Amino acid sequence: MISKFLIMKKAKYILSLSAYILFLGCAALKNNSTNEPINIQATINLVDVNDDKVKITVSPLAVIQDEIIFYMPQIVPGTYEYSNFGRFVETLKAFDKKGNLLPVESLDKNSWRISNAKKLVKVSYLVNDTFDGSGGSDVYPMGGTNFKAGKTFLLNLHSMIGYFEGMKEVPYHLSVNSPKNLKAFTSLPSISKSDSLDMFLAKRYFHIIDNPILYSEPNAVSFDLEKIKVGLAVYSPTGIHKAEVYQPAIEEMMIAQKNFLGEANNTTSYDILLHLMDMEELQYFGGMMGALEHHTSTTVVFVDQMKPQELTQNLIDVVSHEFFHTLTPLNIHSEEIHNFEYNTPLMSEHLWMYEGTTEYFANLFQINQGLIDEQNFYNRILEKLNYSKRFDDTMSFTEMSAGIVDEPFQANYGNVYQKGALINMCLDIIIREQSGGEHGILWVMQNLAKRYGTEKPFKDEELISEIVSMTYPEVETFFKTHVEGTKPINYMDYFNKVGLTIGDTEAPLSSIIFKENQNLFFEAKLNDEGINRFIVNGLNTTIESMGVKIDDVFLGLDDKMFPEINQENTNEINALLNASFMWDDKTEFSITVQRNNEIITFKGITGTPSAKVSGVINNSEASEASKKLRKAWLKN
Repeated sequence: MISKFLIMKKAKYILSLSAYILFLGCAALKNNSTNEPINIQATINLVDVNDDKVKITVSPLAVIQDEIIFYMPQIVPGTYEYSNFGRFVETLKAFDKKGNLLPVESLDKNSWRISNAKKLVKVSYLVNDTFDGSGGSDVYPMGGTNFKAGKTFLLNLHSMIGYFEGMKEVPYHLSVNSPKNLKAFTSLPSISKSDSLDMFLAKRYFHIIDNPILYSEPNAVSFDLEKIKVGLAVYSPTGIHKAEVYQPAIEEMMIAQKNFLGEANNTTSYDILLHLMDMEELQYFGGMMGALEHHTSTTVVFVDQMKPQELTQNLIDVVSHEFFHTLTPLNIHSEEIHNFEYNTPLMSEHLWMYEGTTEYFANLFQINQGLIDEQNFYNRILEKLNYSKRFDDTMSFTEMSAGIVDEPFQANYGNVYQKGALINMCLDIIIREQSGGEHGILWVMQNLAKRYGTEKPFKDEELISEIVSMTYPEVETFFKTHVEGTKPINYMDYFNKVGLTIGDTEAPLSSIIFKENQNLFFEAKLNDEGINRFIVNGLNTTIESMGVKIDDVFLGLDDKMFPEINQENTNEINALLNASFMWDDKTEFSITVQRNNEIITFKGITGTPSAKVSGVINNSEASEASKKLRKAWLKN
């Protein structure tokens, strides 16, 4: 997603318990006059876990038709690709009140038709998790499930709980049987909790899947800051990462975010569910880590081997992105998002805002609130500019957004975090320039937040016109040319407006395996014998000081040699390289190379690797007007 990790983003509505009681009539599970259930009843059994599969039962309201369809989602909000969660379901059965089986027909990966449905009292099935080789490697781990019996359960409920045809808007009553040593951490409103049984209520199906649950041994903190109640729960396989260690960084970050958003933020509670996986699990997901947004929570997945310093910075970068999602699309969103269809989705045109604005703010607020310096911010902008070049720069962004789940648009999805953020940078600068520094894209979002909300969507085709009406003709030109249109953006035009230029700068690197702009310091090449070898084609300060040279053959890292370079060994090679992301600045390591016919091992300490790059820097010859505009852009 966002830097060296692929991070998706990827919502929540809290109704007070008293409101639920009013709505449900003292939380009764049955209609007193008819003795029929008024809630969908769902149960999850985390105690009797066999073959890493969890048993689920779901009971509908009274069915009045002869047939009814039970669905698992094909796609869920915030993921922007088909996941087909029904493929994790096994042995789905339907029962009448006497326990007799009813006919069930599988229609596709995600739906089952049940006959004699007037007699239906429940469906039961087993569900596999997505973390352990059961076909879930293509599901983002932060949007998946992990079942470790007696140790932890990461429950993203969209892959576990389904819905009945015509009953998505019905309240859900969820019961979870769990091991006594594990506690539930979730934003889902609770009816009751005990050592082995938790009961929750959700207003409708969306609120079931919008509230993930982490079961683990207690390792959590909660605190109040500036009218928001924050919770952080951590599962660490080794137990080395404690929630209280990361509380200060989370506090500082969220205070800064609230200060930045101002009146645009009305979040009163937010939970961070941090599920750390081991390195083997990371390889299963191809090195993918990140977070998925929900209305008042986020699920975050990183690796347990991260050093606290590295984990802290990644939490700041990733959780800040997810928290900004409380602004959009969780608050400001179109009808397509509001009335999301899990199995026949219609996508919005505005990923430039949902992900682009969010990612831009996740970086801008850090310079605005003094968490990073100017050059750090410029380096982040340049990284996005360079990474965006991997995608089709002539593709209409609105057209791509509307078709994002299908090709050729899906292959360009990663650009929503790159060019999407850059689009917002340009809009920000345009609005600052035209308003004399008074307003920017944040001001636009603040005004949209006043007009819309969680229960009031906008019309997809009207948003850009609405933004233009509150801003300037130059904004309309930009949208028509570069967002709706297909013309690439000349970013230098916008850098010049705020007194920036391109010049040499020293850029910090996240690992010793990079040379510059997050490019690896080696490349695979065939030698004269037709064998692939890693050849050094660039240096950073750390490896150069150790003695590594251009054209050395890179044989191994930290006393571990690379296997033959081929597809079969990709995971093993990635494991060796990814380990370097967990090193701190005092880690001792070695690099083994072949130079001519000599094998040489260099030893060193990671330090703070950097590389000289052609980057975005302040223009010493910038006009006073440009400098003034730059200050307004970064600090107002």
